[in-house]
Amino acid sequence: MQKSCKNCQQQFTIEPEDFTYYERIKVPPPTWCPSCRFQRRMSWRNGWHLFKNNDTRDGKELFSFFPRENNIPVYERDYWFSDAWDPMEYGREYDFSRSFFEQFKEFMFTVPEPSHSSLNLVNCRYCMNAADCKNCYLVRAATFTEDSAYLVWDHGSKQSMDGHMTDHCDLCYGCVATEHCYKAFFSVDCDDCTDVILCNDCVGCNNCVGCFGLRSKSYCIFNEQYSKEEYFKKVKEMNLGEHEGLRKAQQQAYAFWLTKPHKFMHGLQNVNVSGDYVYESKNAKQCYRVRGVEDCKYTQNILEKSAKDCFDFSNFGEGAELCYDTLISGRGVSNIKFCCQVYLNCKNVEYSVYCRNVSDCFGCISVRDKQYCIFNKQYDKSSFEKLRTQIIAQMTKAGEYGEFFPPSMSPFPYRVSEAYEFFPMNESEAKQKGFNWYDIARQQYTADMPGVIACDHAEKCDQECTGFFRIIPEELTFLQRMKIPLPRLCPNCRQYERFQFRNLPHFYDRTCEKCSTAMQTSYAPDRPEIVYCESCYQREIL
Repeated sequence: MQKSCKNCQQQFTIEPEDFTYYERIKVPPPTWCPSCRFQRRMSWRNGWHLFKNNDTRDGKELFSFFPRENNIPVYERDYWFSDAWDPMEYGREYDFSRSFFEQFKEFMFTVPEPSHSSLNLVNCRYCMNAADCKNCYLVRAATFTEDSAYLVWDHGSKQSMDGHMTDHCDLCYGCVATEHCYKAFFSVDCDDCTDVILCNDCVGCNNCVGCFGLRSKSYCIFNEQYSKEEYFKKVKEMNLGEHEGLRKAQQQAYAFWLTKPHKFMHGLQNVNVSGDYVYESKNAKQCYRVRGVEDCKYTQNILEKSAKDCFDFSNFGEGAELCYDTLISGRGVSNIKFCCQVYLNCKNVEYSVYCRNVSDCFGCISVRDKQYCIFNKQYDKSSFEKLRTQIIAQMTKAGEYGEFFPPSMSPFPYRVSEAYEFFPMNESEAKQKGFNWYDIARQQYTADMPGVIACDHAEKCDQECTGFFRIIPEELTFLQRMKIPLPRLCPNCRQYERFQFRNLPHFYDRTCEKCSTAMQTSYAPDRPEIVYCESCYQREIL
């Protein structure tokens, strides 16, 4: 069935199996297209920005992913998790003379929320959206990471820095979408590689520089084979430990990569899937950066197995099932709809945020270990089900039910939300489309502060440049040990530079540049890469 997106007015298709799914979980068909639904969810997620804020309880300054300008009450994260306060004290009656979203927005400015989102962190400084991490600094959107710094979207890496979309990497630096690598530097889309520098799409390789598309190779430079002695002599001549030598090699490598064919999608050990960065999954359609998902559609950022029967589900997983149009939910959750930050053995929850270990809740904030609650007010089962039915009827009549929270209600300004990374817009465009936008005070650094380095971009880029930055002791030790030159860009600018090496969750109909076979890919038609279908690509790799 063809529909016109209520947001962007573009046509999108609802397949017969989609209708079956919507009937199964008792929701109406969506009115926004999959891309706009994803954008709306991600406007509610601040993936890696930290701000100074004040604890609502005692006024003490703390770091938070909520900027103080949004006026949402926040508690220091450990206190918020404790039993020292009771979120049920904020409970209120539902008012049928007002819309649900109007009441929920008002409710958000009364119930304290955590300064940042994390679980089981040990000795981690300025880390957020993280779980089970240890000895980390400014590691965000990560799980099971140890002894690392400046990683965004990591899983299980150790002693690594300046990475994005990394998975079980050790002693790696400046990498994007690398897995199971050891001492990989400035490399992209590599797996099971050791001692590689500026390599792309290499698997099982060691001691290679500037290579693309190699399999189980050693001592190669720009795909040219050398003896062991010749290789190390050539690498020494490249002077990669100095900034100028590294910069020259980067320019050569980036140009060389564009001469080689790229596979239409990143994926391995899949059955009946589409999208990009899809691994060990089955019946996963238009998914992005997922592993071990089954019977899922329009789902993103699910790395820790598994998720099953989820549509329009972004971030977390770990045993999630029947999650729909939901953001950041996982660890034993089931039947979670239109929620944000609902996790740990939750089930049958709708339109709630920052709740854990709850079931049968509707419109709740920061509730824990409860059942049959609406707007943080306790009900018995019969009263809960009756009131919930009445609220859904009112929301359905008003056109509210069956959609995620409106983007205008997001606690984050669009510019710092993850939606901006995938759908960049300026202030005028964002406001015109109903997204939240407000100014945030910036941390000011000056050149006369001790240990401060001036960023080469000097705040003249569009990468949230801080102007100046520091090298932390752990970083200096790592760079000296690995013989990597000190960075000349601030952490924000380095992060945006790495963003350029990942594909985005936008999918296009194209044809293979070798055999003209039709395919769907995340490589936009105007990108410079040579893109092949699976068969042609497999015949080309070395």
